[in-house]
Amino acid sequence: MPLPARFLARLRRLPLRLRGRLGGGTEGLHPSKIKGAGLTFVENRPYVPGDDPRFINWPLTARTGEPIMKRFESSRDLVLWLVVDPSPSMFLGDPVSPLRWAMELCGAAFATLQATGDRLGLIVPGDGRTPALRIAPKRGRIHGLRILETLAERGPSIPTEAAWREALGRWGEHGKGHRLWLFSNGAGLRGLAPLLKPLATRHRVVWFQPDPQEGPHTMAWPSPEFSPAIERQRWNLDEDPVVKLNAWLRAGGA
Repeated sequence: MPLPARFLARLRRLPLRLRGRLGGGTEGLHPSKIKGAGLTFVENRPYVPGDDPRFINWPLTARTGEPIMKRFESSRDLVLWLVVDPSPSMFLGDPVSPLRWAMELCGAAFATLQATGDRLGLIVPGDGRTPALRIAPKRGRIHGLRILETLAERGPSIPTEAAWREALGRWGEHGKGHRLWLFSNGAGLRGLAPLLKPLATRHRVVWFQPDPQEGPHTMAWPSPEFSPAIERQRWNLDEDPVVKLNAWLRAGGA
């Protein structure tokens, strides 16, 4: 069933609305371990044999009598994969479902990357009836809106280890330094841990888990037993996730 036009209109305005609430967190996305020429000066340090003489700080060298090097940090284009657990319990909740909470964070990610010109992709596993969803990372407003609208139209499925393997494909086997943000309450993560373990050695993997208020009907899902390399952010489902994300980004969490 097509989504109401009013809902899609609000969805299209979401990144613009969220950018006003993401107060400078984008800078936390880009620190790189690459050393050399770059955009940001980091420090002066003593010369080490093999250093490039182009980066000698000559005025400071003249004052100290010892060769002093300027060190910079450079930035790389960021590739962020949004990975959403589509298990049925993600669609349940009053007044906020875990899926709606995840979509707010996906919208905030889109708004953030739109401001920096980086690339955003989407992965959603399927099941025996629903094929896996995979949208390759690209830049731009049209691409980001396509991700949000496609995610909003997606129905529930029950992912298995085979479904997760199909959805992830060969992602992560090549390259290094991508980000993967997993949104799940824990219900649909069966069999995912062994697939993510080798990927987490090459890429930054963060599990965002909505934490509902304890109550008589609160479900306790089995632990996926992720490796320590996978960061876990457990945030209260009733708190504004965009505010939490902004604070996390500003603290260098990305």
